[in-house]
Amino acid sequence: MKSEAAKREIIGFMYAERVKSALIVAGQLLDVLAGLDEKDRPGALKMLGSFVRAVGSEMRLAANIMDDPDWNALGSQLNLMEGYARLGQMETARQELSRTLSQITTLSGRAMHTLQNLGLL
Repeated sequence: MKSEAAKREIIGFMYAERVKSALIVAGQLLDVLAGLDEKDRPGALKMLGSFVRAVGSEMRLAANIMDDPDWNALGSQLNLMEGYARLGQMETARQELSRTLSQITTLSGRAMHTLQNLGLL
C-alpha cells in the first residue's frame, strides 16, 4: 500500500509542477493579449484557447490518476479564465488564473508533504 500511495503522490507532484509552469505561461499570455490591438486579438485568443485546452488535458490526466476531487474542478476554472479573456475582462481572467494557480500550489504542497512523511523527500 505504501508503494502505491507513494507512486500516486509522486505522479501528482509531477503533474502539479507541470501545470504550475503552464499556468505561469498562461499568465504571460494574458499580459500579451491585453496589449494587442483589436485586429490581432482573434488570432491570439485562438492560440490562448489551444493552450488552455492542452493544460486542461494535463489537469484531467492528473485528476484521473490522483482520484482526488480537488483536481476535478481545476479544468473548469481554467476554462472560466479563458472565457473572461474572450470577453476582454483581463483583470477577472487574471484573478481566476491566480485562484487556479493557488489551488495547484496547494495540491503540489500536499503531495510533497505526503512524500516527506513517507521518507521519500
